Amino acid sequence: MPNKTKRLIKLSLSGFFSLLLIWSCENDPASIGLDTLPTSDILNANSITEKIYGLNQLPDRVVSDNHHNSASAVLGYFKDPQFGIVKADFVTEVTLSNTKLPSFIYNSETGEEDANKFFPDSLVLHLAYGYENWYGDEKAKHKIQIYELAERLDIADSEHRYYSNYEILGRHYSKLLAEKEFSAFGAVADTMTDSIWGSLKNAPYIMKIRLDDELAGKLFSLSKNQLSDPNSLKDAFNGLYITTADPANPANFTGSLTNFSMMQGYSKLVLHYRKELRELSDDNEEGKLIQVTPLSYTFPINKGARFFNRYTHQYTSEVEWESTDASRLMVQGLAGSYSKIDLSEMITLWADSLSNNQDSELAYGISGVDLVFYVDTLQDIDELRTPISSTLSIRHQDENGNPVYAGGTDKNDKAVSAFLYPSASYDKASNSYTFKMNQEYFQKAATGEIEIKPFYLYLPASSYNFNRVMLFNKHEEHHPKLKVKYVKYSK
Repeated sequence: MPNKTKRLIKLSLSGFFSLLLIWSCENDPASIGLDTLPTSDILNANSITEKIYGLNQLPDRVVSDNHHNSASAVLGYFKDPQFGIVKADFVTEVTLSNTKLPSFIYNSETGEEDANKFFPDSLVLHLAYGYENWYGDEKAKHKIQIYELAERLDIADSEHRYYSNYEILGRHYSKLLAEKEFSAFGAVADTMTDSIWGSLKNAPYIMKIRLDDELAGKLFSLSKNQLSDPNSLKDAFNGLYITTADPANPANFTGSLTNFSMMQGYSKLVLHYRKELRELSDDNEEGKLIQVTPLSYTFPINKGARFFNRYTHQYTSEVEWESTDASRLMVQGLAGSYSKIDLSEMITLWADSLSNNQDSELAYGISGVDLVFYVDTLQDIDELRTPISSTLSIRHQDENGNPVYAGGTDKNDKAVSAFLYPSASYDKASNSYTFKMNQEYFQKAATGEIEIKPFYLYLPASSYNFNRVMLFNKHEEHHPKLKVKYVKYSK
């Protein structure tokens, strides 16, 4: 196969011939250097490394409800020096523990209604989070505010989804049910030291917030039907909106984000009440109080109780949009920025080389394809918890812009994954993420058997992941790279 343009060739010997070069978009990569190789090199291994550049994009919205197995609730306000401000809050329903009526409606001893002896005490919201499950300034003080929803949410199923840009204005009552000052680490400073936290990494901390007594009375007064049917309960009590007040002085407030566990049974709404036993006179009149029994009833938050997150962003000028000249690729969770990578031009350059050309005495095979991204460690900010994400995911997008499995279908309707693994782990030694492309996908994509769609970089479970990653892009040394390893052999 003749060369189309002059090429710069650099050969070195390290057990086998390795070829590293930069080529123009018109060059056929596998034919490069054929005329310079000795006749004896009928079978050898080579590699080509090429610069690639991505661009930053922003979704209109993302699905952020608990229909996903990794769903969690994020709360807080964080001002990131590179990305800008993100605010997160959430909406949640509660449901019934089971269909058995609580004792303040039904007395299990007599089998009859016996509400006269029971009295409400308090209503407490439990929110659970784990060790270091926060991002930013762990000691930043937020003011949590809780409101009651004014309208019923749709029934939870795959056809009714909630999104990150849900408009909450006008959908909750104005009365404040509770307000509590909170910091991710400071909330437990009095009872759990750093060393104790370290020994309890798998034991969540439960933040408890007492809600308005009027709401406690409302739930205590629910009917038998409302306490035996989840839908009737949600008609009577729509749920809660949990947010944080905007900082009084934003210029001097960094803030933080906390990730609350909502699906493991720790987060719930607990109604505390009591049973009073009094002396009875000869004429059955109640007299002196002789015993008080504290009781409680739990309204769980689980798959039967829909919750969803809301996110807003205010980006800095550091984020360059829709340009492959951007100096950094900015990948952020919580409906934040992601990066688009288009490899179609580079993959199709291999079309002639990988086709079954009967006239050629040589054949080519792909032995490996690596897609490498280098991390800008400036994302580590002194005195803030901003760890580098342990993994980075690569996806395609569906027609609605949602991330989906990266791959394609060949001419035989066989599904072929684009990568050996959908995520890459952070390698500290090389300060990079490396995605291993499926050789079968590369070859079939190059020859036109599989449609080549753009790839997108996301954080894993990005709808609930408060991490972010800065990757070098337009950089002389640490730009993203596509490395194709291949073999040439005689037929």
